[in-house]
Amino acid sequence: MQIGLSLSLTAQLRLSISAYAVSGFDPALVFDFKNNYYRKGEEGTVFASAITHARASSATMMNSSGTLVTVGNNVPRTGHHIYNGSAWVNEGILHESEARTNLLTYSNDFTNAVWAKSAVSNTANAGVSPDGTSNANKVVPDTSSGFHYTYQALNFLNTDHSFSVYVASSGYGFATICAGTTFNTNYYAVVIDLSDGTQTALYSLGTHSKTVAVEAVGSFYRVTISGDGERFYVVGASDTGTYTPSNYGFKSFQGDGTSGILVYGAQAEAGATPSSYIPTAGASVTRAAETLTVPAANLPYDSTNMSIQIDGKMTGNTLTPVRWLLDANNSILLETGTNNFSFTQEAVGTVDTVTGGSFTSGTNVSFNLATRNGSTFINGAISGTALTANTTPTALPNLSSTDLNLGYGFMGTIGEFRMWSEDLTDVGIAEAST
Repeated sequence: MQIGLSLSLTAQLRLSISAYAVSGFDPALVFDFKNNYYRKGEEGTVFASAITHARASSATMMNSSGTLVTVGNNVPRTGHHIYNGSAWVNEGILHESEARTNLLTYSNDFTNAVWAKSAVSNTANAGVSPDGTSNANKVVPDTSSGFHYTYQALNFLNTDHSFSVYVASSGYGFATICAGTTFNTNYYAVVIDLSDGTQTALYSLGTHSKTVAVEAVGSFYRVTISGDGERFYVVGASDTGTYTPSNYGFKSFQGDGTSGILVYGAQAEAGATPSSYIPTAGASVTRAAETLTVPAANLPYDSTNMSIQIDGKMTGNTLTPVRWLLDANNSILLETGTNNFSFTQEAVGTVDTVTGGSFTSGTNVSFNLATRNGSTFINGAISGTALTANTTPTALPNLSSTDLNLGYGFMGTIGEFRMWSEDLTDVGIAEAST
């Protein structure tokens, strides 16, 4: 019985290894964060033996049932799920290399006095929130004819910030979210249909450089306004998707005193894109930066040629999914350029780069990159298309004793990372990046 079991496990291991092969070459290193499979050399292993993760704080993520959960210090956020409109999909490991601070001191107590109320009542624990408990707030317009909203007053006039909040229907089918300096001359407001998350209107006065992101989270939508900072951050219900706007871009109407919207988890943070939710209860809270380090001993370095692949979803516009750096003169990098991707190797101060493809900053933007690095060539591939190879290199950087950083400058999820101590060729890296 023991022999039969051993053979069965070996057969399963070989099958799982072959699934990661490209052009007949099995990778010497595999991190499949989606399927919780890790391999270094010829053997399967576990996360903790394959890669080192660090984060000096707790953090939130979405689990397989679509519940927002909190994990402790230094616990990797593997098994992070994203809602695709009909199901929760495992996207691998949620990784955020930037520390972020939620500057709203009461992120989910809309009854607190820091949330000013204009012709609304805010009721705590009025519905099930994304964290699976009955702690969502209900914001209900009163029966007066006027503008109905709740807001916090801050002052971020000089730098980019992101304001996000989770909203869902509780009688009214639309939510208006605003970031503005004044209620009547300078505001940027979006109206969201709570049945499908579509943006039905954008109302703006003054000069703004902003973007809007809407992320489905079960029955809720997380709406984010990012860009130049403002003084007021506002949320409330609307009875229609389009209207003639006024105060903070809101509609003047008469509420029925019972219908409203559910709100949860407001966040204001420095940055041009949102990060994972950071709960607060009386003071601002910082989620620490994360690191993912692959020890040199686990890396399949070869002095002649190597190939690398990584995929996932990125949030932001300045990102370095792979950083293998000895010093300022010796490195291999996979990163984003201005509006494209960049594949670079530098050996003893000589820099060789291949750029191409297109990259648009956003929230959860899919990517799949592969590269081949050799002593006489470098090339990259993007989502199944190989670029034109650079054949001018004369050496590979000596990284044999150098750790590799995954997600060195990176906000988002990593699904899979593979390395080969072989040249996959342009055909191979095109296949690896599909």
